[in-house]
Order: sequence, then C-alpha cells, then structure tokens
Amino acid sequence: MTDQGFNFSRRSIHSRIWIGLALTGAALAGPSVATAQAHPDFSGVWETQFREVVHTDDGKVPPMMAAPLAAYNARVAKENAGDQVPDPVASCLPHGMPRAMYTPYPLRIMQQSDVVGMLFEANHLIRLVYMDEKLPVDPDPTYMGYSVGHWEGSTLVIETAGLNDKILVDRAGLPESEHTRITERFSLIDGGKQAQDKITVTDDTLYTAPWSFTIQYRKTKSKLMEFVCDNMRPG
Repeated sequence: MTDQGFNFSRRSIHSRIWIGLALTGAALAGPSVATAQAHPDFSGVWETQFREVVHTDDGKVPPMMAAPLAAYNARVAKENAGDQVPDPVASCLPHGMPRAMYTPYPLRIMQQSDVVGMLFEANHLIRLVYMDEKLPVDPDPTYMGYSVGHWEGSTLVIETAGLNDKILVDRAGLPESEHTRITERFSLIDGGKQAQDKITVTDDTLYTAPWSFTIQYRKTKSKLMEFVCDNMRPG
C-alpha cells in the first residue's frame, strides 16, 4: 500500500510526553501484554488517514433522519458558499469520539491485558479502553465517552457510549447525541505495519440505521510532539 491518501503532519517543536503522568494510577498497572501473547499487539505510534469529511464505506452520506439531514445540508451549503460554520474543534474543544481517531496527528497506543491506552497528539487527549468490562448503564456524557473492549479472534472490538451532544463526527457537521453508540473493529494488516479501524455509528435519534466507515493507519517511529491550539478559527 502506498502513502497516497495519508496526511502526515510534522511539527518543529518537540516535547516529551510523560506516559506515567498522562495515564495515571493503576490504569496501566495490570499484567503486561506479554502475558496475552495470543492477541495482536497494537503498541506503538500510529499515523492516521485524515478525514475532514466522513462518508460511509460505499461513499454515501450517512442515513440521517429528516431534521438532522436538513440541518446537515444547510450547513454544507453554507460552507460551500464560503460562509463560516461553527465547529467545536476550531474553538479548541476536544475532537471527541470517533473524530479523535482520524485527525492529521499521530497517536500512541499502550496495550496491557486489562486496558488499552491511547494518547493523542491532538489536544493531548487520553482514551482508555477497559478490557472485558461492560458499559456503564448511565455514563456521564463526555467528549471521549466511556470505552470497553474485548477480543474476537485477532480483532479488538471496542464499544463506546456516554458521549455528549457537542461533538461533530466531521467538519461537514455529521451530528452526535447522548444516544450515540460507537463500535470499532480494530485489526492489524500488512504484517503489523498497518492497521485498520472499522467504525460503526448507531443513534436511532439521528440516523435511520447504523452506518460504518473504515480508517487506516501506518506504524511510524515518530514521537508525539507538543500541541497548542491557539483558537485562530473560533467556532
């Protein structure tokens, strides 16, 4: 697979990311991934296939209900006309899930048998995927939500709930709500040099059916760098 389609940014200011501070307490204090050799190891730094506008894997606009679709179409028309449209990311708010998974900045995965930690360069977001747990019945809504994972063969399946309604799936304005549920199927390809994440969004208050799209990643030796959002495009 060629590098075409990937947007790999490089920044000039380096900083150290202290993992022990970023992933606090006992979050990564469980058994080493070496004790779970039957499962693939996603540990390392990954560069993502940037998506500014998200469509389904078959290239279609996701199947929205009438009101969300009308709002989406109006937003797209306004932006196409050159008008500014609000975007939480442009206001330096967190990307949220699933948008954090396809920014033009790398992420570092630190895998243990009981938790998979993700440290994003973008906004220095942290995501913890708790293995073999159940989703909370009524999680407090946040930008990153609450994620639990389990293995299906060599595929890491991640379920996320507890998201807030301030998140947009993409720049075009695909909506989310506190009812949104995200399921990811994360797998290694190309001998572990690349990975892919099939993301399925379900929300029966916004969409007429679940819909999916796939993000690809390439493993890199890059280091995460300092990220400063200066709010140049307030939304």
